[in-house]
Amino acid sequence: MDSLAIPEEKRGHRSWQKQLSASFAYASLACSLSFLLVAALYYVQSGLHVKIPGWQWFDLVAGWQWVLFAAFALLLATVATALGVFLGAKLWRIALPLALLTFLLTYYTMVS
Repeated sequence: MDSLAIPEEKRGHRSWQKQLSASFAYASLACSLSFLLVAALYYVQSGLHVKIPGWQWFDLVAGWQWVLFAAFALLLATVATALGVFLGAKLWRIALPLALLTFLLTYYTMVS
């Protein structure tokens, strides 16, 4: 009967190490995509000359704080990459380039 059993890899269950790597990658993606979403909404708001209620908090955040937020996303992606390379997880392949691109874009726009 053991030959009829579905292997653990094909059941969709991952080891806790792969789940840890995926968790870091998802957190990095959330940080990166949230900054890109906020930036897009800001430019839509300023381009259409409309006022979104509750949007004053965006003006209170300094540029260097956005750079720290993007650097944190890059750190999370780096940890996910380090875990993913050794453990075989795959989501780091998306999280690392996106976090690096977001960090460079943030650093260029907020610091210069």
